[in-house]
Amino acid sequence: MKNILYGTTALVAAGVLAGPAFAADGVKLGVGGYYLGAAGGVVSEDFGGDAFVDEDDLRSHVFKQDIEIHFKGETVLDNGLTVGARVELEGQSTGDSRQKPFDGTDRREDQIDAAFAYLRGGFGEVRFGDTSEAGAQMCYLVPSASSMFGADSPFFNFSNAGTVGWSGTNGTCYGLEGAVGRGNDKSTKILYFSPNFVGFSFAASYTPDMTEDSRNTTFGAGTRFDNNSSESSQNFSVAAQFAHDFNGFNLVVGGAGSWGDWETSPPEGDDPAWYNAYLNLAFSGFTIGGAFSYTDNYVSYSDVDYYVYGAGVTYNFDAWTVGVGWTHGTYELTDTTGSPINGEDEQDIIQATASYALGPGITVEAMAGYVDYDDGTTSQANTTGSTKRSDYDAFELGIGLGIRF
Repeated sequence: MKNILYGTTALVAAGVLAGPAFAADGVKLGVGGYYLGAAGGVVSEDFGGDAFVDEDDLRSHVFKQDIEIHFKGETVLDNGLTVGARVELEGQSTGDSRQKPFDGTDRREDQIDAAFAYLRGGFGEVRFGDTSEAGAQMCYLVPSASSMFGADSPFFNFSNAGTVGWSGTNGTCYGLEGAVGRGNDKSTKILYFSPNFVGFSFAASYTPDMTEDSRNTTFGAGTRFDNNSSESSQNFSVAAQFAHDFNGFNLVVGGAGSWGDWETSPPEGDDPAWYNAYLNLAFSGFTIGGAFSYTDNYVSYSDVDYYVYGAGVTYNFDAWTVGVGWTHGTYELTDTTGSPINGEDEQDIIQATASYALGPGITVEAMAGYVDYDDGTTSQANTTGSTKRSDYDAFELGIGLGIRF
């Protein structure tokens, strides 16, 4: 993998340095992005045992939104090489520091979501900067009629399953860094996308250190320490995909693998890995597909894993798209000492989704779903040392507006 990345970088550098390749018009700035807003909640929910929270402390409904502004500067040089940079600005302030998972990690998002430069030509595309790994970018979800709701990696969910177990939703496309980085999934890296060879394409990325926004170091280690607790570094990710239209039947199939090294870990803590596979078939307005992901050793001090899989179908007619999807997640857990807990937690999510195109880039989207979280462990300690556990199930509803520009 290193040879591929180094070789590609050298090829690009050689092309750039071979001679003058100026662009007559210079770099042009473009602006894009999206606004997603939703209202929703649970119409009924049941906690089947002790929980970390009192049911009376939970709201039945909530308003949510996700906004990004994208700035892109790009030019095409006289030798045909496209050079550009992209910065993705979060449209909201950083997240609420009180929203922490049971491991106590603060998952507030940065104001800048991604920032990278790119070179694109006949060789493919090379990116350098803060962006997601190859496996997370070349990835397909379980089909959903909505881009903001769904049973797999949704923008918005309203279930309170996250108060009783490991996760409030299931996801197949988070990648290794999204799984072990506790939200820090856009560390500084180098990433390569190949050209399309008769439907086949691949991508590869390398991350030396899971740190974003790297710059000049005035104190400490300029190359950064390699003994950070619970941090994975030297992360490699590779992804491959085949996409082809067979006389009206469009097939997309692919998969990915990502591997890292825990910087500090006892002997029993194996290094983390993430694997993904998906298949989509589209024909006559229908899209049918499935996806799977497996995360191995997602905690540095214990050999615990989780996996998610699911399937879905959508149908598009005129301005409408409707569909239904399902995912199942199985999660091994640890207590506050890092010791695995006997048994596994399981979560099933079923959602019916719909969207209506009001106009170019403007959609109204809705969902109705059922969530069932089963506690299969004997106990789990949260950050306060409590060992309460609980099953959970709920019906949820949501409606939202999407504006993309």
